[in-house]
Amino acid sequence: MTAHALDLAAARNEIRSKVIDLASRTTSRTPTLADDDVIPETGLLDSAAIMELIVWLEQRFGVEIDQGDLTIEHFGTVNAIVSYLSAHARQMA
Repeated sequence: MTAHALDLAAARNEIRSKVIDLASRTTSRTPTLADDDVIPETGLLDSAAIMELIVWLEQRFGVEIDQGDLTIEHFGTVNAIVSYLSAHARQMA
């Protein structure tokens, strides 16, 4: 299989789905999330779910996320996460 660049649209959909999946574990209502919603401000994820999301991002997209990069600017919204990943993800097989 050949390596290819990060598919931004697919990554955006996958990340949004993961956040909603994590949120659905703690609520009986169906969570919704727009790509520019600030995830911590939505109240959808508690701190454990946010850490689970970060670990999942590292494993799924083959990135090592530096602790100093864990900011709202980089990880506050789905769009911010995709932007960070497009700059930091290794080529995916």
